[in-house]
Amino acid sequence: MPDNALRLDNPPPVVAVRMCYGHLRAAAALADHWGTEIVEADREPNADVTDRLVWSLARRGYHALSRLSQRGVGHAMLEKLLDRLTAIDDREPPSDPHTPRPVRILDTLIRRGFGKTLGRRLDHGGTPAVATFYANAIAAERHSSVPVACVVTDSHVHRVWAPRRPAASRIHYLVPVEETATCLERYGVPRRRIRTTGFPLPPELVGTAGSEILAENLRRRLGRLRRSTESSGPERPIRLTVAIGGAGAQAAHVRTLLAELRADLVGRRFALTLVAGTHQGIGRRFRAWADEARRSGVPPENLEVLSAVEYAEYYHRFNRVLADTDLLWTKPSELVFYAALGLPLILEPAMGDHERRNRTLVVDAGAAADRPAPGEIAADLRRRLADGWFLDAAENGRARLIARGTERIASYCSKELYGEFTGN
Repeated sequence: MPDNALRLDNPPPVVAVRMCYGHLRAAAALADHWGTEIVEADREPNADVTDRLVWSLARRGYHALSRLSQRGVGHAMLEKLLDRLTAIDDREPPSDPHTPRPVRILDTLIRRGFGKTLGRRLDHGGTPAVATFYANAIAAERHSSVPVACVVTDSHVHRVWAPRRPAASRIHYLVPVEETATCLERYGVPRRRIRTTGFPLPPELVGTAGSEILAENLRRRLGRLRRSTESSGPERPIRLTVAIGGAGAQAAHVRTLLAELRADLVGRRFALTLVAGTHQGIGRRFRAWADEARRSGVPPENLEVLSAVEYAEYYHRFNRVLADTDLLWTKPSELVFYAALGLPLILEPAMGDHERRNRTLVVDAGAAADRPAPGEIAADLRRRLADGWFLDAAENGRARLIARGTERIASYCSKELYGEFTGN
């Protein structure tokens, strides 16, 4: 299909919130594809004072729980709380006849007007809407008359992603893998309203139909990983990019990583990019640790920190780094779907049930490995490079996950969402 068939003269607004990077990352890829702006549902003029307060409390609570569940007094109890809040019911159908409490709370908030300002703006715009966070999609359905699509950003999701009465809902769900579709069907979402599209990856890393961007990046990466299995080694250091999440819950692990990889950084076996995102406190810590490592002999060109004030700047700089990355060290969040680019993954421990499911997806696909134990990091990475494990992981991820999710979502919207809107 030609590229212009996937673009719309009047593209849908892409609605997101600054809850965590996963929802923003998905929204940014779609907004880039359509050449439009992200509608931030937690900011003026899309949210009134009450809405902004609710979003602020939710964001602060989530980030605090994520960080405290990894360290400090009572972290084990808080980790269990995070598990409970994100627990996914695998029973078929769920045996509990009662609607889960989070679903009831969200339903009550929306019935009392949460998201009404957003709904009015969507109606005023007069086009279908695409949301990357469940609360926005459910609020848009109630408070506007436009067709709504919800882009799902995990392989399995909590019941709260579907409205209280899912069978009567008109929300279209665009999901990254078939397991997500099965999960939503268990919650009562009609299968005709679900389409497996893949996760929306950045156009600057994938390109469009007929583009060579994805293939060229993969060709270069496979070449470097293949040469790392040979005695001569690659012509440049293997680039390891460490991106551990917007909440910064696992930032302290980076110092251990720096210490254990110091000899390999000095010897130019590896180059390291530490991704702080827009978290200024983490950025300062990373820069201080990087300066310390450089003073101990690490070449400056082998160690860099990616930090930005605004999300848009961070997002595009991160994409440019990934184009030249050989190994991605991250937590099993939405970045697991970047394995579809042919990026081998090294995974931090999961936080919450949804991340455990994401981890299982890519580990079972042969595209990811768990983080090595402290004291074994350098040896484990060298071994996996030498025996070709990372090379195989790159090929597995590219073969078993969907890379062109952005185009598939755009195509679905142009055919189904706009068709429903016009009555065709």
